[in-house]
Amino acid sequence: MKITSYYIFKKILFSLIIILSLQSFTIADDIQDLEIEGMSIGDSLLNYMSEADIKKEIEITKDHYSYLEDPLRFREVYFFSNNNNFNTYKTVSVMFKNNDNKYKIVFIRGMKDYVENLQGCISKRSEISEQIETIIPKYSKDFREGKSRLDKSGKSTTNNIYYIFNSGDGIILACNNWEEKLRKKNNWTEGLSVVLRTNEVGSWLNGG
Repeated sequence: MKITSYYIFKKILFSLIIILSLQSFTIADDIQDLEIEGMSIGDSLLNYMSEADIKKEIEITKDHYSYLEDPLRFREVYFFSNNNNFNTYKTVSVMFKNNDNKYKIVFIRGMKDYVENLQGCISKRSEISEQIETIIPKYSKDFREGKSRLDKSGKSTTNNIYYIFNSGDGIILACNNWEEKLRKKNNWTEGLSVVLRTNEVGSWLNGG
């Protein structure tokens, strides 16, 4: 398949704005035009990881979404910067539909630490938000802030911006602020998450 230089430039652009906050007039019409650490929605996870390693990883993460009605509808694997040449993120996670033997990626999340630094996270997220709005022409925008359902104490919060395409696919810019004991107990990343996800995954995560 021939990939045009225009298409490649659009995908590279999203990585660059996260790192450098570059201005650009390039337009991304679809979620698949964007990438995080070289990975795009619609790619096969087999391009980045062997099937044997995928099966090992999904065994590790099998309980991550146990709070959902259908917790194994999608499966998740993690990549870590110490094992990969990441430009921006400490951790990347991707999802694919359960029992999809092609392992088509439907969700990508890049995570960067802002431990005990919520305002620093929000400041960086604002920079990214401004740049995203220069490259996606049609979207709805929503702010959501509240307590995390993963913390029964009610002390952990989420602070998110949603950009939703006409297709229902979306970009999420999130700042998570975990209760400190909970964060340390679970070794969770605290700070900025940049997510690309399909409409189907979004519905699942929201309990649909």
